Amino acid sequence: METINIPEPIFEPQSLNIEFFFEKFYIILKALFNFITHPQLWSVLGTISIIASIVFLAIIIFSLVRLREIQLNDKREISHKINEAMMLEQERNRSQNPRWHNVLSLTESPNESDWRMAIMEADSILEELLKEKGVPGDTVAELLEAARSNGYPHIQDVWDAHLIRNQIAHQGTDFPVSQIESRRVIKLYQNFFEELGVN
Repeated sequence: METINIPEPIFEPQSLNIEFFFEKFYIILKALFNFITHPQLWSVLGTISIIASIVFLAIIIFSLVRLREIQLNDKREISHKINEAMMLEQERNRSQNPRWHNVLSLTESPNESDWRMAIMEADSILEELLKEKGVPGDTVAELLEAARSNGYPHIQDVWDAHLIRNQIAHQGTDFPVSQIESRRVIKLYQNFFEELGVN
């Protein structure tokens, strides 16, 4: 009969020393406790913490100051741009004919009567401008006819606008005028006024 060889166990229960392991564990724990409770360790950690706190506090203060500087810079820049825009607007308003400015305002009104008034006023401004330029003639039609020979490129535009003005003057409310049409007619006058260097 064949015999079976059973391998011997690696650790014999007789050779396992529990006290040895507990003693090593106790030594490790004691060394760790002594390290943690060592006064010099806490002194070093305290010094490092204080230094780190001072550094972080300085970074926070610097960041807040820099952020405030950026905000003030942005505010000054925005304020400067707003002032520039307002000055340009004031300059434009000063250079703009106040009567013409009123004509443009009338075209933005919701009332049809204001749209008619805008066209009538624009034609009146046209008459005054042509006379100021020394164009001969007593009526707007005569002034425009005389101005045609001066070679103004937009003279036909203002002729067309003047014809619509005449229809409004002669037919009154029987001649319908929409806001879009009034704006178109005012634009015809504006083209000629810009050509004369007036707006």
